[in-house]
Amino acid sequence: MKSYPSIPASTGTSFKELTDAWVFAKPDGSNLRFEWSKKRGWYKYGTRTRLFDASDPVFGKAIELWKEPGEVIVKVAKDERWESMVCFAEFHGPNSFVGVHDPADQHVLSLFDVAANKKGFLGPKDFVCLFGKVPGVVPLLGRWHWTRGFVERVRAGEFLELSFEGVVGKVGEGHNIRMAKAKSEAWIQKVKALYGDKAEAILNS
Repeated sequence: MKSYPSIPASTGTSFKELTDAWVFAKPDGSNLRFEWSKKRGWYKYGTRTRLFDASDPVFGKAIELWKEPGEVIVKVAKDERWESMVCFAEFHGPNSFVGVHDPADQHVLSLFDVAANKKGFLGPKDFVCLFGKVPGVVPLLGRWHWTRGFVERVRAGEFLELSFEGVVGKVGEGHNIRMAKAKSEAWIQKVKALYGDKAEAILNS
């Protein structure tokens, strides 16, 4: 099952500009995978690192939550004559934070990427055109040149009401897609306050 790559943070000497990046909100939750094929339907479910089923105490409910967006997504796949795809969605609720979830929350799934026919990820333009109306899809915040100045605006809280954790920028498509992430200072300080000595490992993940 295809796994999601680690998105590089826009910090330090590793910073790279993205020209005319498509910028999306970044919900704070857990990255889940849903695999579909024309022959088998939705048949495989996973976190970023392992598979799960309906008996999973944390993520089992995600299979039921996936039914509504999954129906819309399958219709697109059939219209596009795809044979297979892996969809990636963030599992989150009002009290989710750095992958820890409150069982009492009403959780949702926010689709944020699709890889079809083993050809890599859809480019952001195609993703928005094909899946922009899927229930709960991550919102597109706009298009910007991903510069150090833009990242500083994110860190200062420019998108705080729409995305507390931060944002993700994308350009390209398929196996040549490039991505970057930027976090808000408010989110960073909350991690440090709650996790102390372990905060640095979380912030660098």
